[in-house]
Amino acid sequence: MSEDAKDLKSKPDDSGGLLWLQLRKFVNLIDDLCDLGLQEHINLPRIAVLGSQSSGKSSVLESIVGLDFLPRGDGVVTRRPLELRLHHLQDNTEPWAVFEEVKGKKFRNFTEVRKTVEELTDKTAGTNKNIVDNPIVLTIYSYTCPDLTLIDLPGITRIPLKGSGQPEDIERITTEMAKRYCGDERTIILCVIPANIDLTTSEALKYAQEWDPHQIRTLGVITKLDIMDQGTNAKSTLMNQVVQLKLGYVGVKNRSQKDINDKMGVQSGLDIERSWFMNHPVYRSLPKDCYGTDTLTQKLSRIMYAHIRTSLPDIMKEIEDKLRSIEERLKDLGLPLPTTEGQKVQMLWAMINDFNNSFKNRITGKLDIKSMKQKMELTGGAKIKSNFFNLYKEYSAPEYRVSDNFQDKDIERAIILHEGDKLSGFPSIEVFYYLVQPEIEKLKEPAINCLLNVYYYLEELAHTILEKSFVRFPSVIPELMAAIQQIPVSYTHLRAHETRHDLVCRLLLEKKKKKKK
Repeated sequence: MSEDAKDLKSKPDDSGGLLWLQLRKFVNLIDDLCDLGLQEHINLPRIAVLGSQSSGKSSVLESIVGLDFLPRGDGVVTRRPLELRLHHLQDNTEPWAVFEEVKGKKFRNFTEVRKTVEELTDKTAGTNKNIVDNPIVLTIYSYTCPDLTLIDLPGITRIPLKGSGQPEDIERITTEMAKRYCGDERTIILCVIPANIDLTTSEALKYAQEWDPHQIRTLGVITKLDIMDQGTNAKSTLMNQVVQLKLGYVGVKNRSQKDINDKMGVQSGLDIERSWFMNHPVYRSLPKDCYGTDTLTQKLSRIMYAHIRTSLPDIMKEIEDKLRSIEERLKDLGLPLPTTEGQKVQMLWAMINDFNNSFKNRITGKLDIKSMKQKMELTGGAKIKSNFFNLYKEYSAPEYRVSDNFQDKDIERAIILHEGDKLSGFPSIEVFYYLVQPEIEKLKEPAINCLLNVYYYLEELAHTILEKSFVRFPSVIPELMAAIQQIPVSYTHLRAHETRHDLVCRLLLEKKKKKKK
């Protein structure tokens, strides 16, 4: 069982007490961290609402908030993720809302809030039915809502609407968007499933199981209980007996479309829901933590409280690690940039000198404090030495004999070819040269490959050290690297059309000529 689930079961019912006070502090802390942009670098705890189109997500959210404020209509309604930051007010103060994109304005009319959501959606996603991953951040202050932050995701869409401008791969777009939120291990998945479909065929539940394979952070919400076929019920589902989730399921009865058309308020709908469950012949006998929006709100609050509390130590550690990494990078950047030409030249020469010293230290094996954090593996001169040490290793083994490959007929032929006018029985030294020459030729290719490997490694080493020495000026690294690569070219007067392989071959030939002289 997950830590969140264990903590949820161990907590007594203290609604309105210390838990809610602590929850408010935790949720506000996470929202503040999001405002600082930390979510871009570190995953923060949150609740994402997952469901297919027309599963009842909007009605569930309005029931949790206790206000009528979300757009409604046919087809795709939620076309941008909606981040709802809910703040509970202790008294019956008139609720209000603010949008992050609408600066300096308080919305007290929630019909206007609904229109603004539609306008902000059209502004970014267009007036057709296109879906974009650019969240609307809406903060609501009300005595009817809990202290929570929820993200309403666009419903997973299988087929693009005709003439809507939606791309053909709309299913992939909506699925990947949902995965980006729900695949995060610090995200609680609020999986909304209508009761009038078979639970085992629910697309939302299938994805929730894929992104939460251990089912430790998924809470199921069963909607539309009141429109199930006559004689059927969702008792086994609500009792967590069909597809098991560690956090279980909660059944809710939302307002019908007729209720909404008749201007029934959310609070009236909640009163009707309580009465409906209390008088239902099947559901009234179930434990109270299996049904009702009140139960769902309290359960979500407890889950989020436990989830944030268990996640905070890891979040703090990640922040400290990021901070340490940034401080090290700032330290590498050094002092502020110079302003005069003389100071700039002095800085450039200091960095070049730093590169030269670091490169020399790596080749000679001298202790270099700046590179002490590297992994325990052969580098620099030790790695080059290892390359040469392993060269011809098989030829230096005690059991190797160059004459093992000589056959009697080859030896006899070599003697005849090089006997010349000499007396028989006294073979010339040329016979030996003739026999071993094919074996010597076999040594050429490994030697060239070894030199090439060393050359390429020196290039790689130079590039690695350049990136550290010139970390403040990454744009000059390619030019410096090009200059370094020209050093052997200038040394050997290499023609423009020659390759590096040609260079190594010519170096070997020049060395051979010098030995003969």
